[in-house]
Amino acid sequence: MTLGREPFRRWPQRLVARGFAPPPEPEPPVTALVRAGADGTWARLSGRGAADALPDVPPHGLAVLCPSYVSRCSPREHMEIAGHVLDQVVALRRARPRLPVVLWFGMQWRAGEEAEEAVRRLARIGDLARERAPGLAYVGLSLPGPGKVRTTNAALRAAAPLRPAAWLWLDDDVRMEPGCVERLVERFEERGRTGAVGAAKVALATRDSTSRVLRRLGLTTAPRKNYPNACCMLVEAGVVAGGIPTRIGADDAYVLFELLDPAAEDPFHALEVLPDARCRFFHGGTPGTAVRRLRSTLFSHLLHMADYPWPKARVYFEETLFHGLWPLAPWDGRRGPAGGTLRWAVKAVHFSWFAAAGSALLVRGLVNRPLRRAPWADTSDYLGPPRPSARGT
Repeated sequence: MTLGREPFRRWPQRLVARGFAPPPEPEPPVTALVRAGADGTWARLSGRGAADALPDVPPHGLAVLCPSYVSRCSPREHMEIAGHVLDQVVALRRARPRLPVVLWFGMQWRAGEEAEEAVRRLARIGDLARERAPGLAYVGLSLPGPGKVRTTNAALRAAAPLRPAAWLWLDDDVRMEPGCVERLVERFEERGRTGAVGAAKVALATRDSTSRVLRRLGLTTAPRKNYPNACCMLVEAGVVAGGIPTRIGADDAYVLFELLDPAAEDPFHALEVLPDARCRFFHGGTPGTAVRRLRSTLFSHLLHMADYPWPKARVYFEETLFHGLWPLAPWDGRRGPAGGTLRWAVKAVHFSWFAAAGSALLVRGLVNRPLRRAPWADTSDYLGPPRPSARGT
């Protein structure tokens, strides 16, 4: 892990990094729900004891994780989410019957009364998994929130004794086209089980004007080189074995920075997005949700660029985050002069917010008055797209 290597970071990076110093986060209490026996009853264990209670799972298999939380949506919608994930897992097991697969479903809760509801929903999802995918190893993880990374780290700790070869991360609000997971696994095997491969994201807009604007901006400001997004991504287990630092707050950005290779001709060679493995999602939510997400992503960009060595930060700045913002980054003429100018204008506004937030952290680092709490967007409106009926439709 390259995080925090002082000799390779420039002084503004070190000051910005010092401008954010959250208190240490203790490991949250995690309840693991696993089958207690052939009669279908459930046992509640500590998170770290989940692996010991599973049937004999061979090592070097695939761990599938879908994190969610109680207030995210209704019990019926959670069952629909689980059914969609199981569709993909069943197809994968049919195509690769010798590949060991363990399904991990995370359910966070906030208020005390939600803790039992989390367990109830996880049990219902487990019952559905038993019905739809007989023999599939399943673990439900119940833990206090908020924070998606908290669930991811809990699953990484619990699954460590199983020694999986890879993790498949799936968000609860994406809908994968048939064969999506099969294609990701196929390509991962072709790559020698190294790096990360992700699905191509297809953005949909709701009828809300905010959603339409965000979708258009997303198309206008697409990076020069796409990288896998944690909404549907398969990543080599060794890359994330040590857990994701909670201070940087993003799983896919962590994988990106860990795998970036600035010295290579293609710095993104370990990161691949497959155009023939697609998933759909809705751009949208309320204006308030959009603002919270913007603040959260800006903060995450800043922390990754501050905590990692300068060569990686530079590649990310020029090739991904602000590609097209000449003269700070290369000009982007892929959409012609008009498209390049529009991209430059949007990126200029984005950079002004980025610079303002970065300057505030830099000053805090300079005067040694660090921010203690990050503006993470821990919750959002649930917008589940309809399931694709066939590949490419």
